[in-house]
Amino acid sequence: MAAVEHAQPDLAASRRLSVVRRYIAEHVVAVSAAGLVLACAAFTGTLWGDDGSLWGVGPVAVFSQGRWWTPLTAIFVPDSAVDTILTILLALTGFAYAERLLGRIRLLGVTLVVALAGNLVATAIHALLWTVSDLRPVEAAETPVLDPATAMVGALMAASALASALWRRRIRVVGFAVLAMFALYAGDTDAWYRLVAAALGLLVGLWLVRGTPRRSWHRSSTRETRSITALVVAVTGLGPLAAVLAGGGRGPLSFAVSFFTQYDENLIDLCATRYSPLCDHQLAVVVTRGVGPGLMALVPVALLLVAALGLRRGRRSALVLAVVVEALIGVLAIWSVIAGTVSVGPWGDPTWLEYGLWAVAAIGVSLAMACALVVLRRFFPVRADRRAVLWFTGTVSATLAACAATHLVAESIFRQTYVQRVSVTDLLVETLRRFVPPSFLRNLGQPPYPTHGAALLIYQWVGVLFWAVFIVAMLRMYRFPQHAVVADDERYRRLLRRGGGTLGFMGTWRGNDHWYTADGTGAVAFRRVGDVALAIADPLCVPGQRDQTVRAFVDHCADQGWSPAFYSIHDEFLPIFREMGWAYTSVGEETVMVLAELTLTGKAWQKVRQPMTRAERDGFVALWTRWDDLTADQIAQIREIDEQWVADKALPELGFTLGSIEEAKDPDVALVLAVDPEERIQVVTSWMPSWRSGRRVGWTLDYMRRRVDGPNGLMEFVIVKTALRAKDDGLEVVSLSGAPLASKPGGAAESDRTLLASLLEQVAAALEPAYGFASLFRFKSKFRPEYRTLYLAYSDPVKLPGIGIAVLRAYLSEPSARELVAVARAGYGGAR
Repeated sequence: MAAVEHAQPDLAASRRLSVVRRYIAEHVVAVSAAGLVLACAAFTGTLWGDDGSLWGVGPVAVFSQGRWWTPLTAIFVPDSAVDTILTILLALTGFAYAERLLGRIRLLGVTLVVALAGNLVATAIHALLWTVSDLRPVEAAETPVLDPATAMVGALMAASALASALWRRRIRVVGFAVLAMFALYAGDTDAWYRLVAAALGLLVGLWLVRGTPRRSWHRSSTRETRSITALVVAVTGLGPLAAVLAGGGRGPLSFAVSFFTQYDENLIDLCATRYSPLCDHQLAVVVTRGVGPGLMALVPVALLLVAALGLRRGRRSALVLAVVVEALIGVLAIWSVIAGTVSVGPWGDPTWLEYGLWAVAAIGVSLAMACALVVLRRFFPVRADRRAVLWFTGTVSATLAACAATHLVAESIFRQTYVQRVSVTDLLVETLRRFVPPSFLRNLGQPPYPTHGAALLIYQWVGVLFWAVFIVAMLRMYRFPQHAVVADDERYRRLLRRGGGTLGFMGTWRGNDHWYTADGTGAVAFRRVGDVALAIADPLCVPGQRDQTVRAFVDHCADQGWSPAFYSIHDEFLPIFREMGWAYTSVGEETVMVLAELTLTGKAWQKVRQPMTRAERDGFVALWTRWDDLTADQIAQIREIDEQWVADKALPELGFTLGSIEEAKDPDVALVLAVDPEERIQVVTSWMPSWRSGRRVGWTLDYMRRRVDGPNGLMEFVIVKTALRAKDDGLEVVSLSGAPLASKPGGAAESDRTLLASLLEQVAAALEPAYGFASLFRFKSKFRPEYRTLYLAYSDPVKLPGIGIAVLRAYLSEPSARELVAVARAGYGGAR
């Protein structure tokens, strides 16, 4: 036993060593670059704190002192120990990823070209700008630049052109956002040189992929749009904070930092020579400064970061918070300009360009961000339920009242510690001001304030306590589930397990409402679009109560003033609608594999059997799993595949009866992945369960994605493997789901052709170039399925236009005007 226990740590260590060896073998250039940077730092002494200016690049070094070698040496020698560590980390991560994309030889060439060109171009721009007096706040021409990260950042931007759509967008958006943040706010010379190298790297990348058919613009999924928006909001907060940590910042936008500090040093200097009413407030802030007021000054930054966390989750409350904070910052900047409190020289002064840049930073950026969030509001629909809102409101209100009362009472007791005699009105006004960041109070006068003792302590910290509670309450509200929806969903699922057909599980998806019969034995899942209630799939009811369930739901819609329509129902419900005098039309075809008839023998199955055999021979496996059981690496791969699929579409991701990655996360949903021998996921499919009498009887294909550069035939491999396992498990059917807006030849009688049918055909034609419903339908025919027509039933032909528009809006999920135009253009192109 002791020998076994001793062998286990040795085996783990051996595996770790094997991972390291494989990493080094795959990233030789990146690892070598990290070692070279460390060696250069040690050789030049910058690793120990010595001055390495001799190796740095800059206008003086190149043009005045003739150190022509510095554009090259500056990309190998870091300027400090911290810079060495950060550069090594960048080399082993981002630069290593660039090596995977470009290859070793091409990476070396691109890195040298981008680094040398970047340093030379940046040096020339630096020299030119230094000759313009209006830009002299930018660091001096004598300041040398020692930054190996310049070369690596440029190479990574060049390599991004070869990345997938998901990572190409992320590298560029995140990279340029961070680089611009440090350049424009902190303003150190290294940041500007890195930004220039990144821009040149982007151009080199475009040159590398010249001639390759690629769209210049790629659509983002809802999830990615949320992530990017959250990132930009976070950067607008972290930019000023980075400048604060850098000692106030030297960049052209660093004037905006004054909104996030306790007091304005420039104004304090001016007050020493010239008095204005603003000096009273600045003096009060200086006298009462401390950790508490410092944290209060950073409240806008903290709120923007909290908002960014919520935006990433699609929270509407986070959207409101971000819009309010960004708008207030912009309005404050406008008021500062009007009141003349901006601490720069007047127009015509040599600092006039700084004045304009300050206006862009403090006014333009904030207001533009607020407007952008309003435009993108449809991507953040997740609202907290009523209970969560009441809890948040109660908590914040109670905290505000308690803090205000504490401050008012304490300051009344310790009036003698105030700088001058204080009245009740002064105490009330100052109590309200304690919850406002100091920069927002510049132009509002200054009541008396305490100078020492308990009064000063409460004065400094009461606002911090309130905002701390506010932030914690906001973060907790993000986690509140929508209890009413969850309870309703569980009730629907219980009925679904009794029997809901192959498509009934779609009723559990987010965005659907549920209606129940009076006795609770029947239910209808529906999506309300305007005044149209689109019932989804077959109603849940026992066979003998179909008529009563349908009629009761129709009566419910009449009471609510809605126009009911039943979407994606099967043949067995059509007699009910005929008896009611309703009309119906085909809206798609469901393809169902009857497992008892599945043999995979004969010529008819050859197109399926060959891909499966080839995939098994090449070492592919079909991994059966659930979302909660996936590893972090597997989730990242699935998201990359999904984002690539969305980015390659000219139209937005559809919903309604077409599931996405979010629906694949349901615990009842199975995932079947095609994984290659290198454990790289090539195909992702999700399967919805169908039950009868509490027993699972089948699976229904929903979400299906594949890598654009993956081998052909893997989708057939996954579907057949799923069907064979389902057959072994004793299930009855595997549905390949419905093909929306598609029909088999002769599938609809002429008597059923209506205005709505024509409209749906036009919608299908518009969406076909982007989504290929017809080609998908033909693909599914390989599996020799049984065809089951799906219908839309409706009561009043007068309401057909509204129903058709409701169907389109349900699929596009609150389409924007641009998306509707895209549909029209796609339809026009498809018609040709």
